[in-house]
Formats: sequence, structure tokens, C-alpha cells
Amino acid sequence: MRSATAPTPLDRWFPTRKPLPEARLRLFCFPFAGGSASIYNGWSTGLPLGVELCAVQLPGRERRLMEPPIPSMPALLDAVMPVMAPLLDKPFVLFGYSMGARIALEVARRLHLQGGPEPRGFIAAAAPPPAANDREPIHQLDNPRFIEKLRAYDGTPEEILQHRELLELVLPTLRADFSLAWWENGPDAVKLGIPISVLGSTGDKHVAVSLLERWRDETNSPDVRVRHFGGGHFFIRSHPEQVLSAVREDVARWSATS
Repeated sequence: MRSATAPTPLDRWFPTRKPLPEARLRLFCFPFAGGSASIYNGWSTGLPLGVELCAVQLPGRERRLMEPPIPSMPALLDAVMPVMAPLLDKPFVLFGYSMGARIALEVARRLHLQGGPEPRGFIAAAAPPPAANDREPIHQLDNPRFIEKLRAYDGTPEEILQHRELLELVLPTLRADFSLAWWENGPDAVKLGIPISVLGSTGDKHVAVSLLERWRDETNSPDVRVRHFGGGHFFIRSHPEQVLSAVREDVARWSATS
């Protein structure tokens, strides 16, 4: 019997990617804490023609559940960026939701420092810039208090929080993810030179609307746009069509630039 082909690094990190031979731009999407590449399922059909969706799957979830999560931002960049490198032969845009915005920012910063190809633009959703991050580092709490904080975020289903075996499986990944979300600015906190689009919610209890404007300090580009949605922190779930419409608009205008 023929053995199954082992998944390649591209398969592991981008499990839902459908390569477009004639792609004119790639959209890399990073998930929120505890989230996975599947949150972007369905986006491909809503993007402009010729845009290839590359949703990132981090270790410690779904088919990568048995892989140890990565709580260190430098280590995560060391792991994911070599896999991204072959896909940077086309123009590209970075999108990150909550924790994902923090990761996407560091990807853009490292590319800038390395003199590599840089994104046409960066979309940050449901996240403050790290220089204005005033949220509590809940990944440092003991398990009972950490679980209570997770409940306040409404991102982890209650049935998981109530299921001891499942909780033991996902807690290390959630701790690692929140560690990434609160990663402090370091010596590589360079200012970018690319357009930034910021998506936030007026009902987000964890990211004040006033902090969204601080993303303007992260780039020298005058092209910074801040848009507000309804809902709470997970407005990507409550207002999916509006979020995708905003992303589609940004991608379309950035892909038209030379």
C-alpha cells in the first residue's frame, strides 16, 4: 500500500491555500489568539480577481494540534518567514486580526530591516499598535484566572472551557498566542513606509477606538485609513461581510499601484 505523502511546510502553514498560477497579488492572513486558518474560509470568492488567499496556520491547532505552540515572536518569525519567502515573488498584502495584527506587523518590520520585498499594504484589525498596548498580559496568570480572562474575551467556546480534557489541550496554545499578542516592542521596532488600514469596533471592550489612531505612528506613509464597525472584539464574526468588503477595497486599490 502506498503511504500518504507527508505534508510540505507550505501545506502545514497554508493548508487552505489554492494556488493561482496567474495570481497578481497574494493576501497573507494571520488569525486571532486561539484562531486558525479556517476563520478565513470563504474569503477567496470575495476577493478581487487574481488575488490568492494565503491564510496562515500556526502550530498547536487543528491539523497542527500536536505541534508545540510558539510563544516567542522572534522564534515564530524564524519559523514562518522562510516558508513565506517563495510566495513573496508576487506583490502581497498582510492582514492580521487581533494577535494576528501583531504578528503581521513584525513580519513587515523584519522584511523592512532585511531589505526584502515589502507588502503593498498592511491591514490591522481589532488590535492596538504595540506602542499603545495597554491591555493586561493575561498569559502570565495562573490557570483559574487565565480561564476567567478568556471568558471575558468571548473567543473561546464555553464548552471547551468547561471540558477538562479539551482545555488541557488548548491552554498551552492560548497562552502562547496571548504571549505573542502582548509581545513588547524591541530593537526592531522600526517605522514602516507602507500604507496601513485599520479596522476596529466601537463596541470593543479590549481595544479602545482612540488607540486605533495610534497606528498612524507606525508608518511614514500618509496613506493610513481607520474604519469603525459595530459589534464587539470579534466583529469579524458579527460583521463578516462588512469586514471582507473593507479588505477587498484595500486590496483592490493597493494592487492597482505600480
